[in-house]
Amino acid sequence: MRSTTATVMAGAALALFACSKSGFNTPTLLNKVRVLAIQAEPPQPALGASTTFRALVYQPPAADGGDAGVTYSWSWCPLPMSPNDPSQCPIDQDAANQLFAGIPGVPTLDLGSGETATATFTNPFPAAMLASLCESKLDVIPALAAAAASRGGVAANGGLSFKCTIAGFPITVKLVVHTEAGDLPAVVDVYLPINDNIAANLNPVVGGISVTVDNADHQLDQAGTQGVLNNTGVPIILDMSESASEVLPDPNQVLPSPDPNSPYLPPNDKPYERLSMSWYAECGGFGGDGEGGRRTGYLGDPTDPNSQFATALKNTWNTPKFEDYPAYRARIIVVVRDSRGGVAWVSGVAHLGDTNSASDAGAPDSPEADGGEMALGLDAGVPDSPTAGGDAGALDSDQAGSADAPSETTP
Repeated sequence: MRSTTATVMAGAALALFACSKSGFNTPTLLNKVRVLAIQAEPPQPALGASTTFRALVYQPPAADGGDAGVTYSWSWCPLPMSPNDPSQCPIDQDAANQLFAGIPGVPTLDLGSGETATATFTNPFPAAMLASLCESKLDVIPALAAAAASRGGVAANGGLSFKCTIAGFPITVKLVVHTEAGDLPAVVDVYLPINDNIAANLNPVVGGISVTVDNADHQLDQAGTQGVLNNTGVPIILDMSESASEVLPDPNQVLPSPDPNSPYLPPNDKPYERLSMSWYAECGGFGGDGEGGRRTGYLGDPTDPNSQFATALKNTWNTPKFEDYPAYRARIIVVVRDSRGGVAWVSGVAHLGDTNSASDAGAPDSPEADGGEMALGLDAGVPDSPTAGGDAGALDSDQAGSADAPSETTP
């Protein structure tokens, strides 16, 4: 899929107490620092090509629990993460140096730290080498084969079982967001090509978010100029072309000489990529009349009446009562993931009140007047489990460390 929009760090225009208590732990609710997604652009960098990792981090303003001193630390791991700790790489830098001594240009495991939620990685591995590893031919890297033969720590920790898919060879990218309240870890799989003759995956292209008001669709902007009613179900639509779901390659063609008994490249049951849309808002919730909800999706089969592309783009935003959310503005974020590690997102702000016109909503139009602020960052630039069933490249969890990570960790 094609390149995504710029990464956004969104700040809230509300106080933490503004939403009803019944929705405090709702996964869609944005009311604390959260890592919503990590994107690689491009998502499948070829040999010698660089990709940029961007994190989508939601952060409330300082007055509402935000942290102006947030910093980011990035790292990557070439082997499967420890089964005892999904955020822990089974090798350190010294071990990595020994394993990959004969391969030029292998990046250090530490990709850097700083105030910007981005990092760069250059792929040093030829596709043929990675394809051999996918087929458990470890002697393509002699030091790796020796580590397996010695049955040392790397082998004992399960670090030699590569879960390749039609997306390619997985490496793990880890982000730790450092805040005053603590560290928020997030991990995601990024896939490197195992066949140079297969067209690389592209990130989805998403447009805007629109609300249906008075039988007409109105796109949300960043200033909150479009009004919506409190305490109602507002139809909401994501602007995205059906071409965002790309044709999947034949698994039998991905590996240069595939083993018909290989368990990691199952046959395609759908002709196109599956798409998953995760919906978030600073107040209210999603879903109504049996449609929409926290997630919507397209299964990749245009002939399936239960998986129509247009249906996946539609949702209902159930806005709160004014007494439950006295702020006048609320941000909506939609994260789109494909089944090969592609990620994109888009956000917009609505003006809440007793009328559909923002200018007549009886409240100041400035976000600062609502007791909050809107912080937009450029280049901060994240998918359900990236390793299950070929689904790749996403953070969408509501558990551990406030990070929406593929390991389904909760904020």
